[in-house]
Amino acid sequence: MVITKRPDGFYIESYKNGMTVDQINKLLGQHPEIAITSFMAIKDAVLFAPKPPVKFGEVKDRISVEISNDELRAYVTLCVMESEFTGDKKINLVKEIIRKLTEKGVVFGIKHNMLLNELCNNRKIMVAEGVPPVNGEDSVIKMYELKDPKPEAKQDGNVDHYELNLINRVNAGDWLGTRIDPTPGSPGKSVKGNDIAQMPGKKYPLFYDRNSVKEVYENGVTTLYSQRSGAVHYDGDRVSVSNHLEINGDIDFRTGNIDFDGYLTVKGTIEDNFAIAADKDIEILGDYGVGSVKEILSREGSVFIKGGIAGKNRAIVRSKHNIYTKYISDATVICDGSVHIGFYCLNSNITAKEVILDSPKGQIIGGNIQAEIKVISSIIGSASEKRTSIVVKGFDRKALKERLEKLIVKVEDIKNSLARSKQEIAIYSSAAELTGKQRADYEKAKDRFFDLKNELKLLEQERKALVNYLKTHGEGEVGILKKAYPNTLLEIKKIVREIDKIVLGTSFYFQDGELKEL
Repeated sequence: MVITKRPDGFYIESYKNGMTVDQINKLLGQHPEIAITSFMAIKDAVLFAPKPPVKFGEVKDRISVEISNDELRAYVTLCVMESEFTGDKKINLVKEIIRKLTEKGVVFGIKHNMLLNELCNNRKIMVAEGVPPVNGEDSVIKMYELKDPKPEAKQDGNVDHYELNLINRVNAGDWLGTRIDPTPGSPGKSVKGNDIAQMPGKKYPLFYDRNSVKEVYENGVTTLYSQRSGAVHYDGDRVSVSNHLEINGDIDFRTGNIDFDGYLTVKGTIEDNFAIAADKDIEILGDYGVGSVKEILSREGSVFIKGGIAGKNRAIVRSKHNIYTKYISDATVICDGSVHIGFYCLNSNITAKEVILDSPKGQIIGGNIQAEIKVISSIIGSASEKRTSIVVKGFDRKALKERLEKLIVKVEDIKNSLARSKQEIAIYSSAAELTGKQRADYEKAKDRFFDLKNELKLLEQERKALVNYLKTHGEGEVGILKKAYPNTLLEIKKIVREIDKIVLGTSFYFQDGELKEL
């Protein structure tokens, strides 16, 4: 068996049988410089001798260099005699590797320890490593968080309390937000010695109403402060401090009726026959609540009456969103959202999406309750069998689900549009200078962003409401957590059920064309 090296590769020739395939493989293993291209030629030469010279391999590079696409790493693969890994031959091999690296342009980050200690054949060895760039961090923004209005009914000894934070009040000079400047990052260096540019952090704009909020810049931090006392709210992402009228005492002959274009807080009560109205949220914080007021109206917000309503069959309370109150007695309450009552509802007329008694002691006695989705109370009716009417209009679950599915798709579309809009704004805000046209385009981009953000806010509110509605049993529900007394009328989707005996802890709901009970 003869193996010869020719200009175009290695050839194998056999004269007679006698050498095994294992023996030839062992022989070839001692020559890493041979890259086998035809195992069949070797097999034929061994098994079917004699055979004339046939090409079976090519010459491998002694040292092959590979550089990663990002030029941050360089590798060598060796195909040399095993004897070159020891003694003086190894020193010569290392010098040869360095020359080869230099020929390929690798001049930075060479790992000399690796070259001296961990060389072997037919394995890709990382022998140089660059320094990757460190991208800058984007600006970090933290903004004032509006408190979610969650009513809390609790008992302290013999006193019932009903607490809620509806209006987010601030004083002039109060903190509203912070932006930490983006960092520039640091460049890297490739194994070829070239600088690799980093991506500087993005500077995101702060959105705020310049008439009510100011910014102060110091040591890389921009801080937003309120310019006046008022109520914090957001239009899209734009923080603003709106007009907030705070009446320290009562609404009476000294103040007259009040109609305000912002948020309204009354720290006392509202005397009988007086009226208040506001565009935004209304808080009445007096411990004794209100009596036979002429009207309380929130055109665009919610109403919180801490002390409750003793309406004397004259009081009217209306709001666009929700109404929260400790109790309701002999009053008319109308809202487009939910009515949350702390402890009891007595002889009152209520119209809302939902009516929820928040306390475990909550009770509806007398009156007429009309809800679209559900009514939940621990107790309905009374031991004296006072006539109590609960009417739930009901809803189409399938239509609500379809609406929710479409809403989810639309929300995702708007979020994607918002992400693109935010990037566009970031480009403008990071620019050192803007031309007149660029400034105009920047303002248009911000307007688009605010419009999208407002639309998203409304859709998210609707989505949250739909998810809550779909938690209702059936397509309309009256939940009785403890008991319902006789002479209580329940009507859900025009199906009537008269309660003629005490009913304990259950829910009545409409499903499949009939009224069912859990």
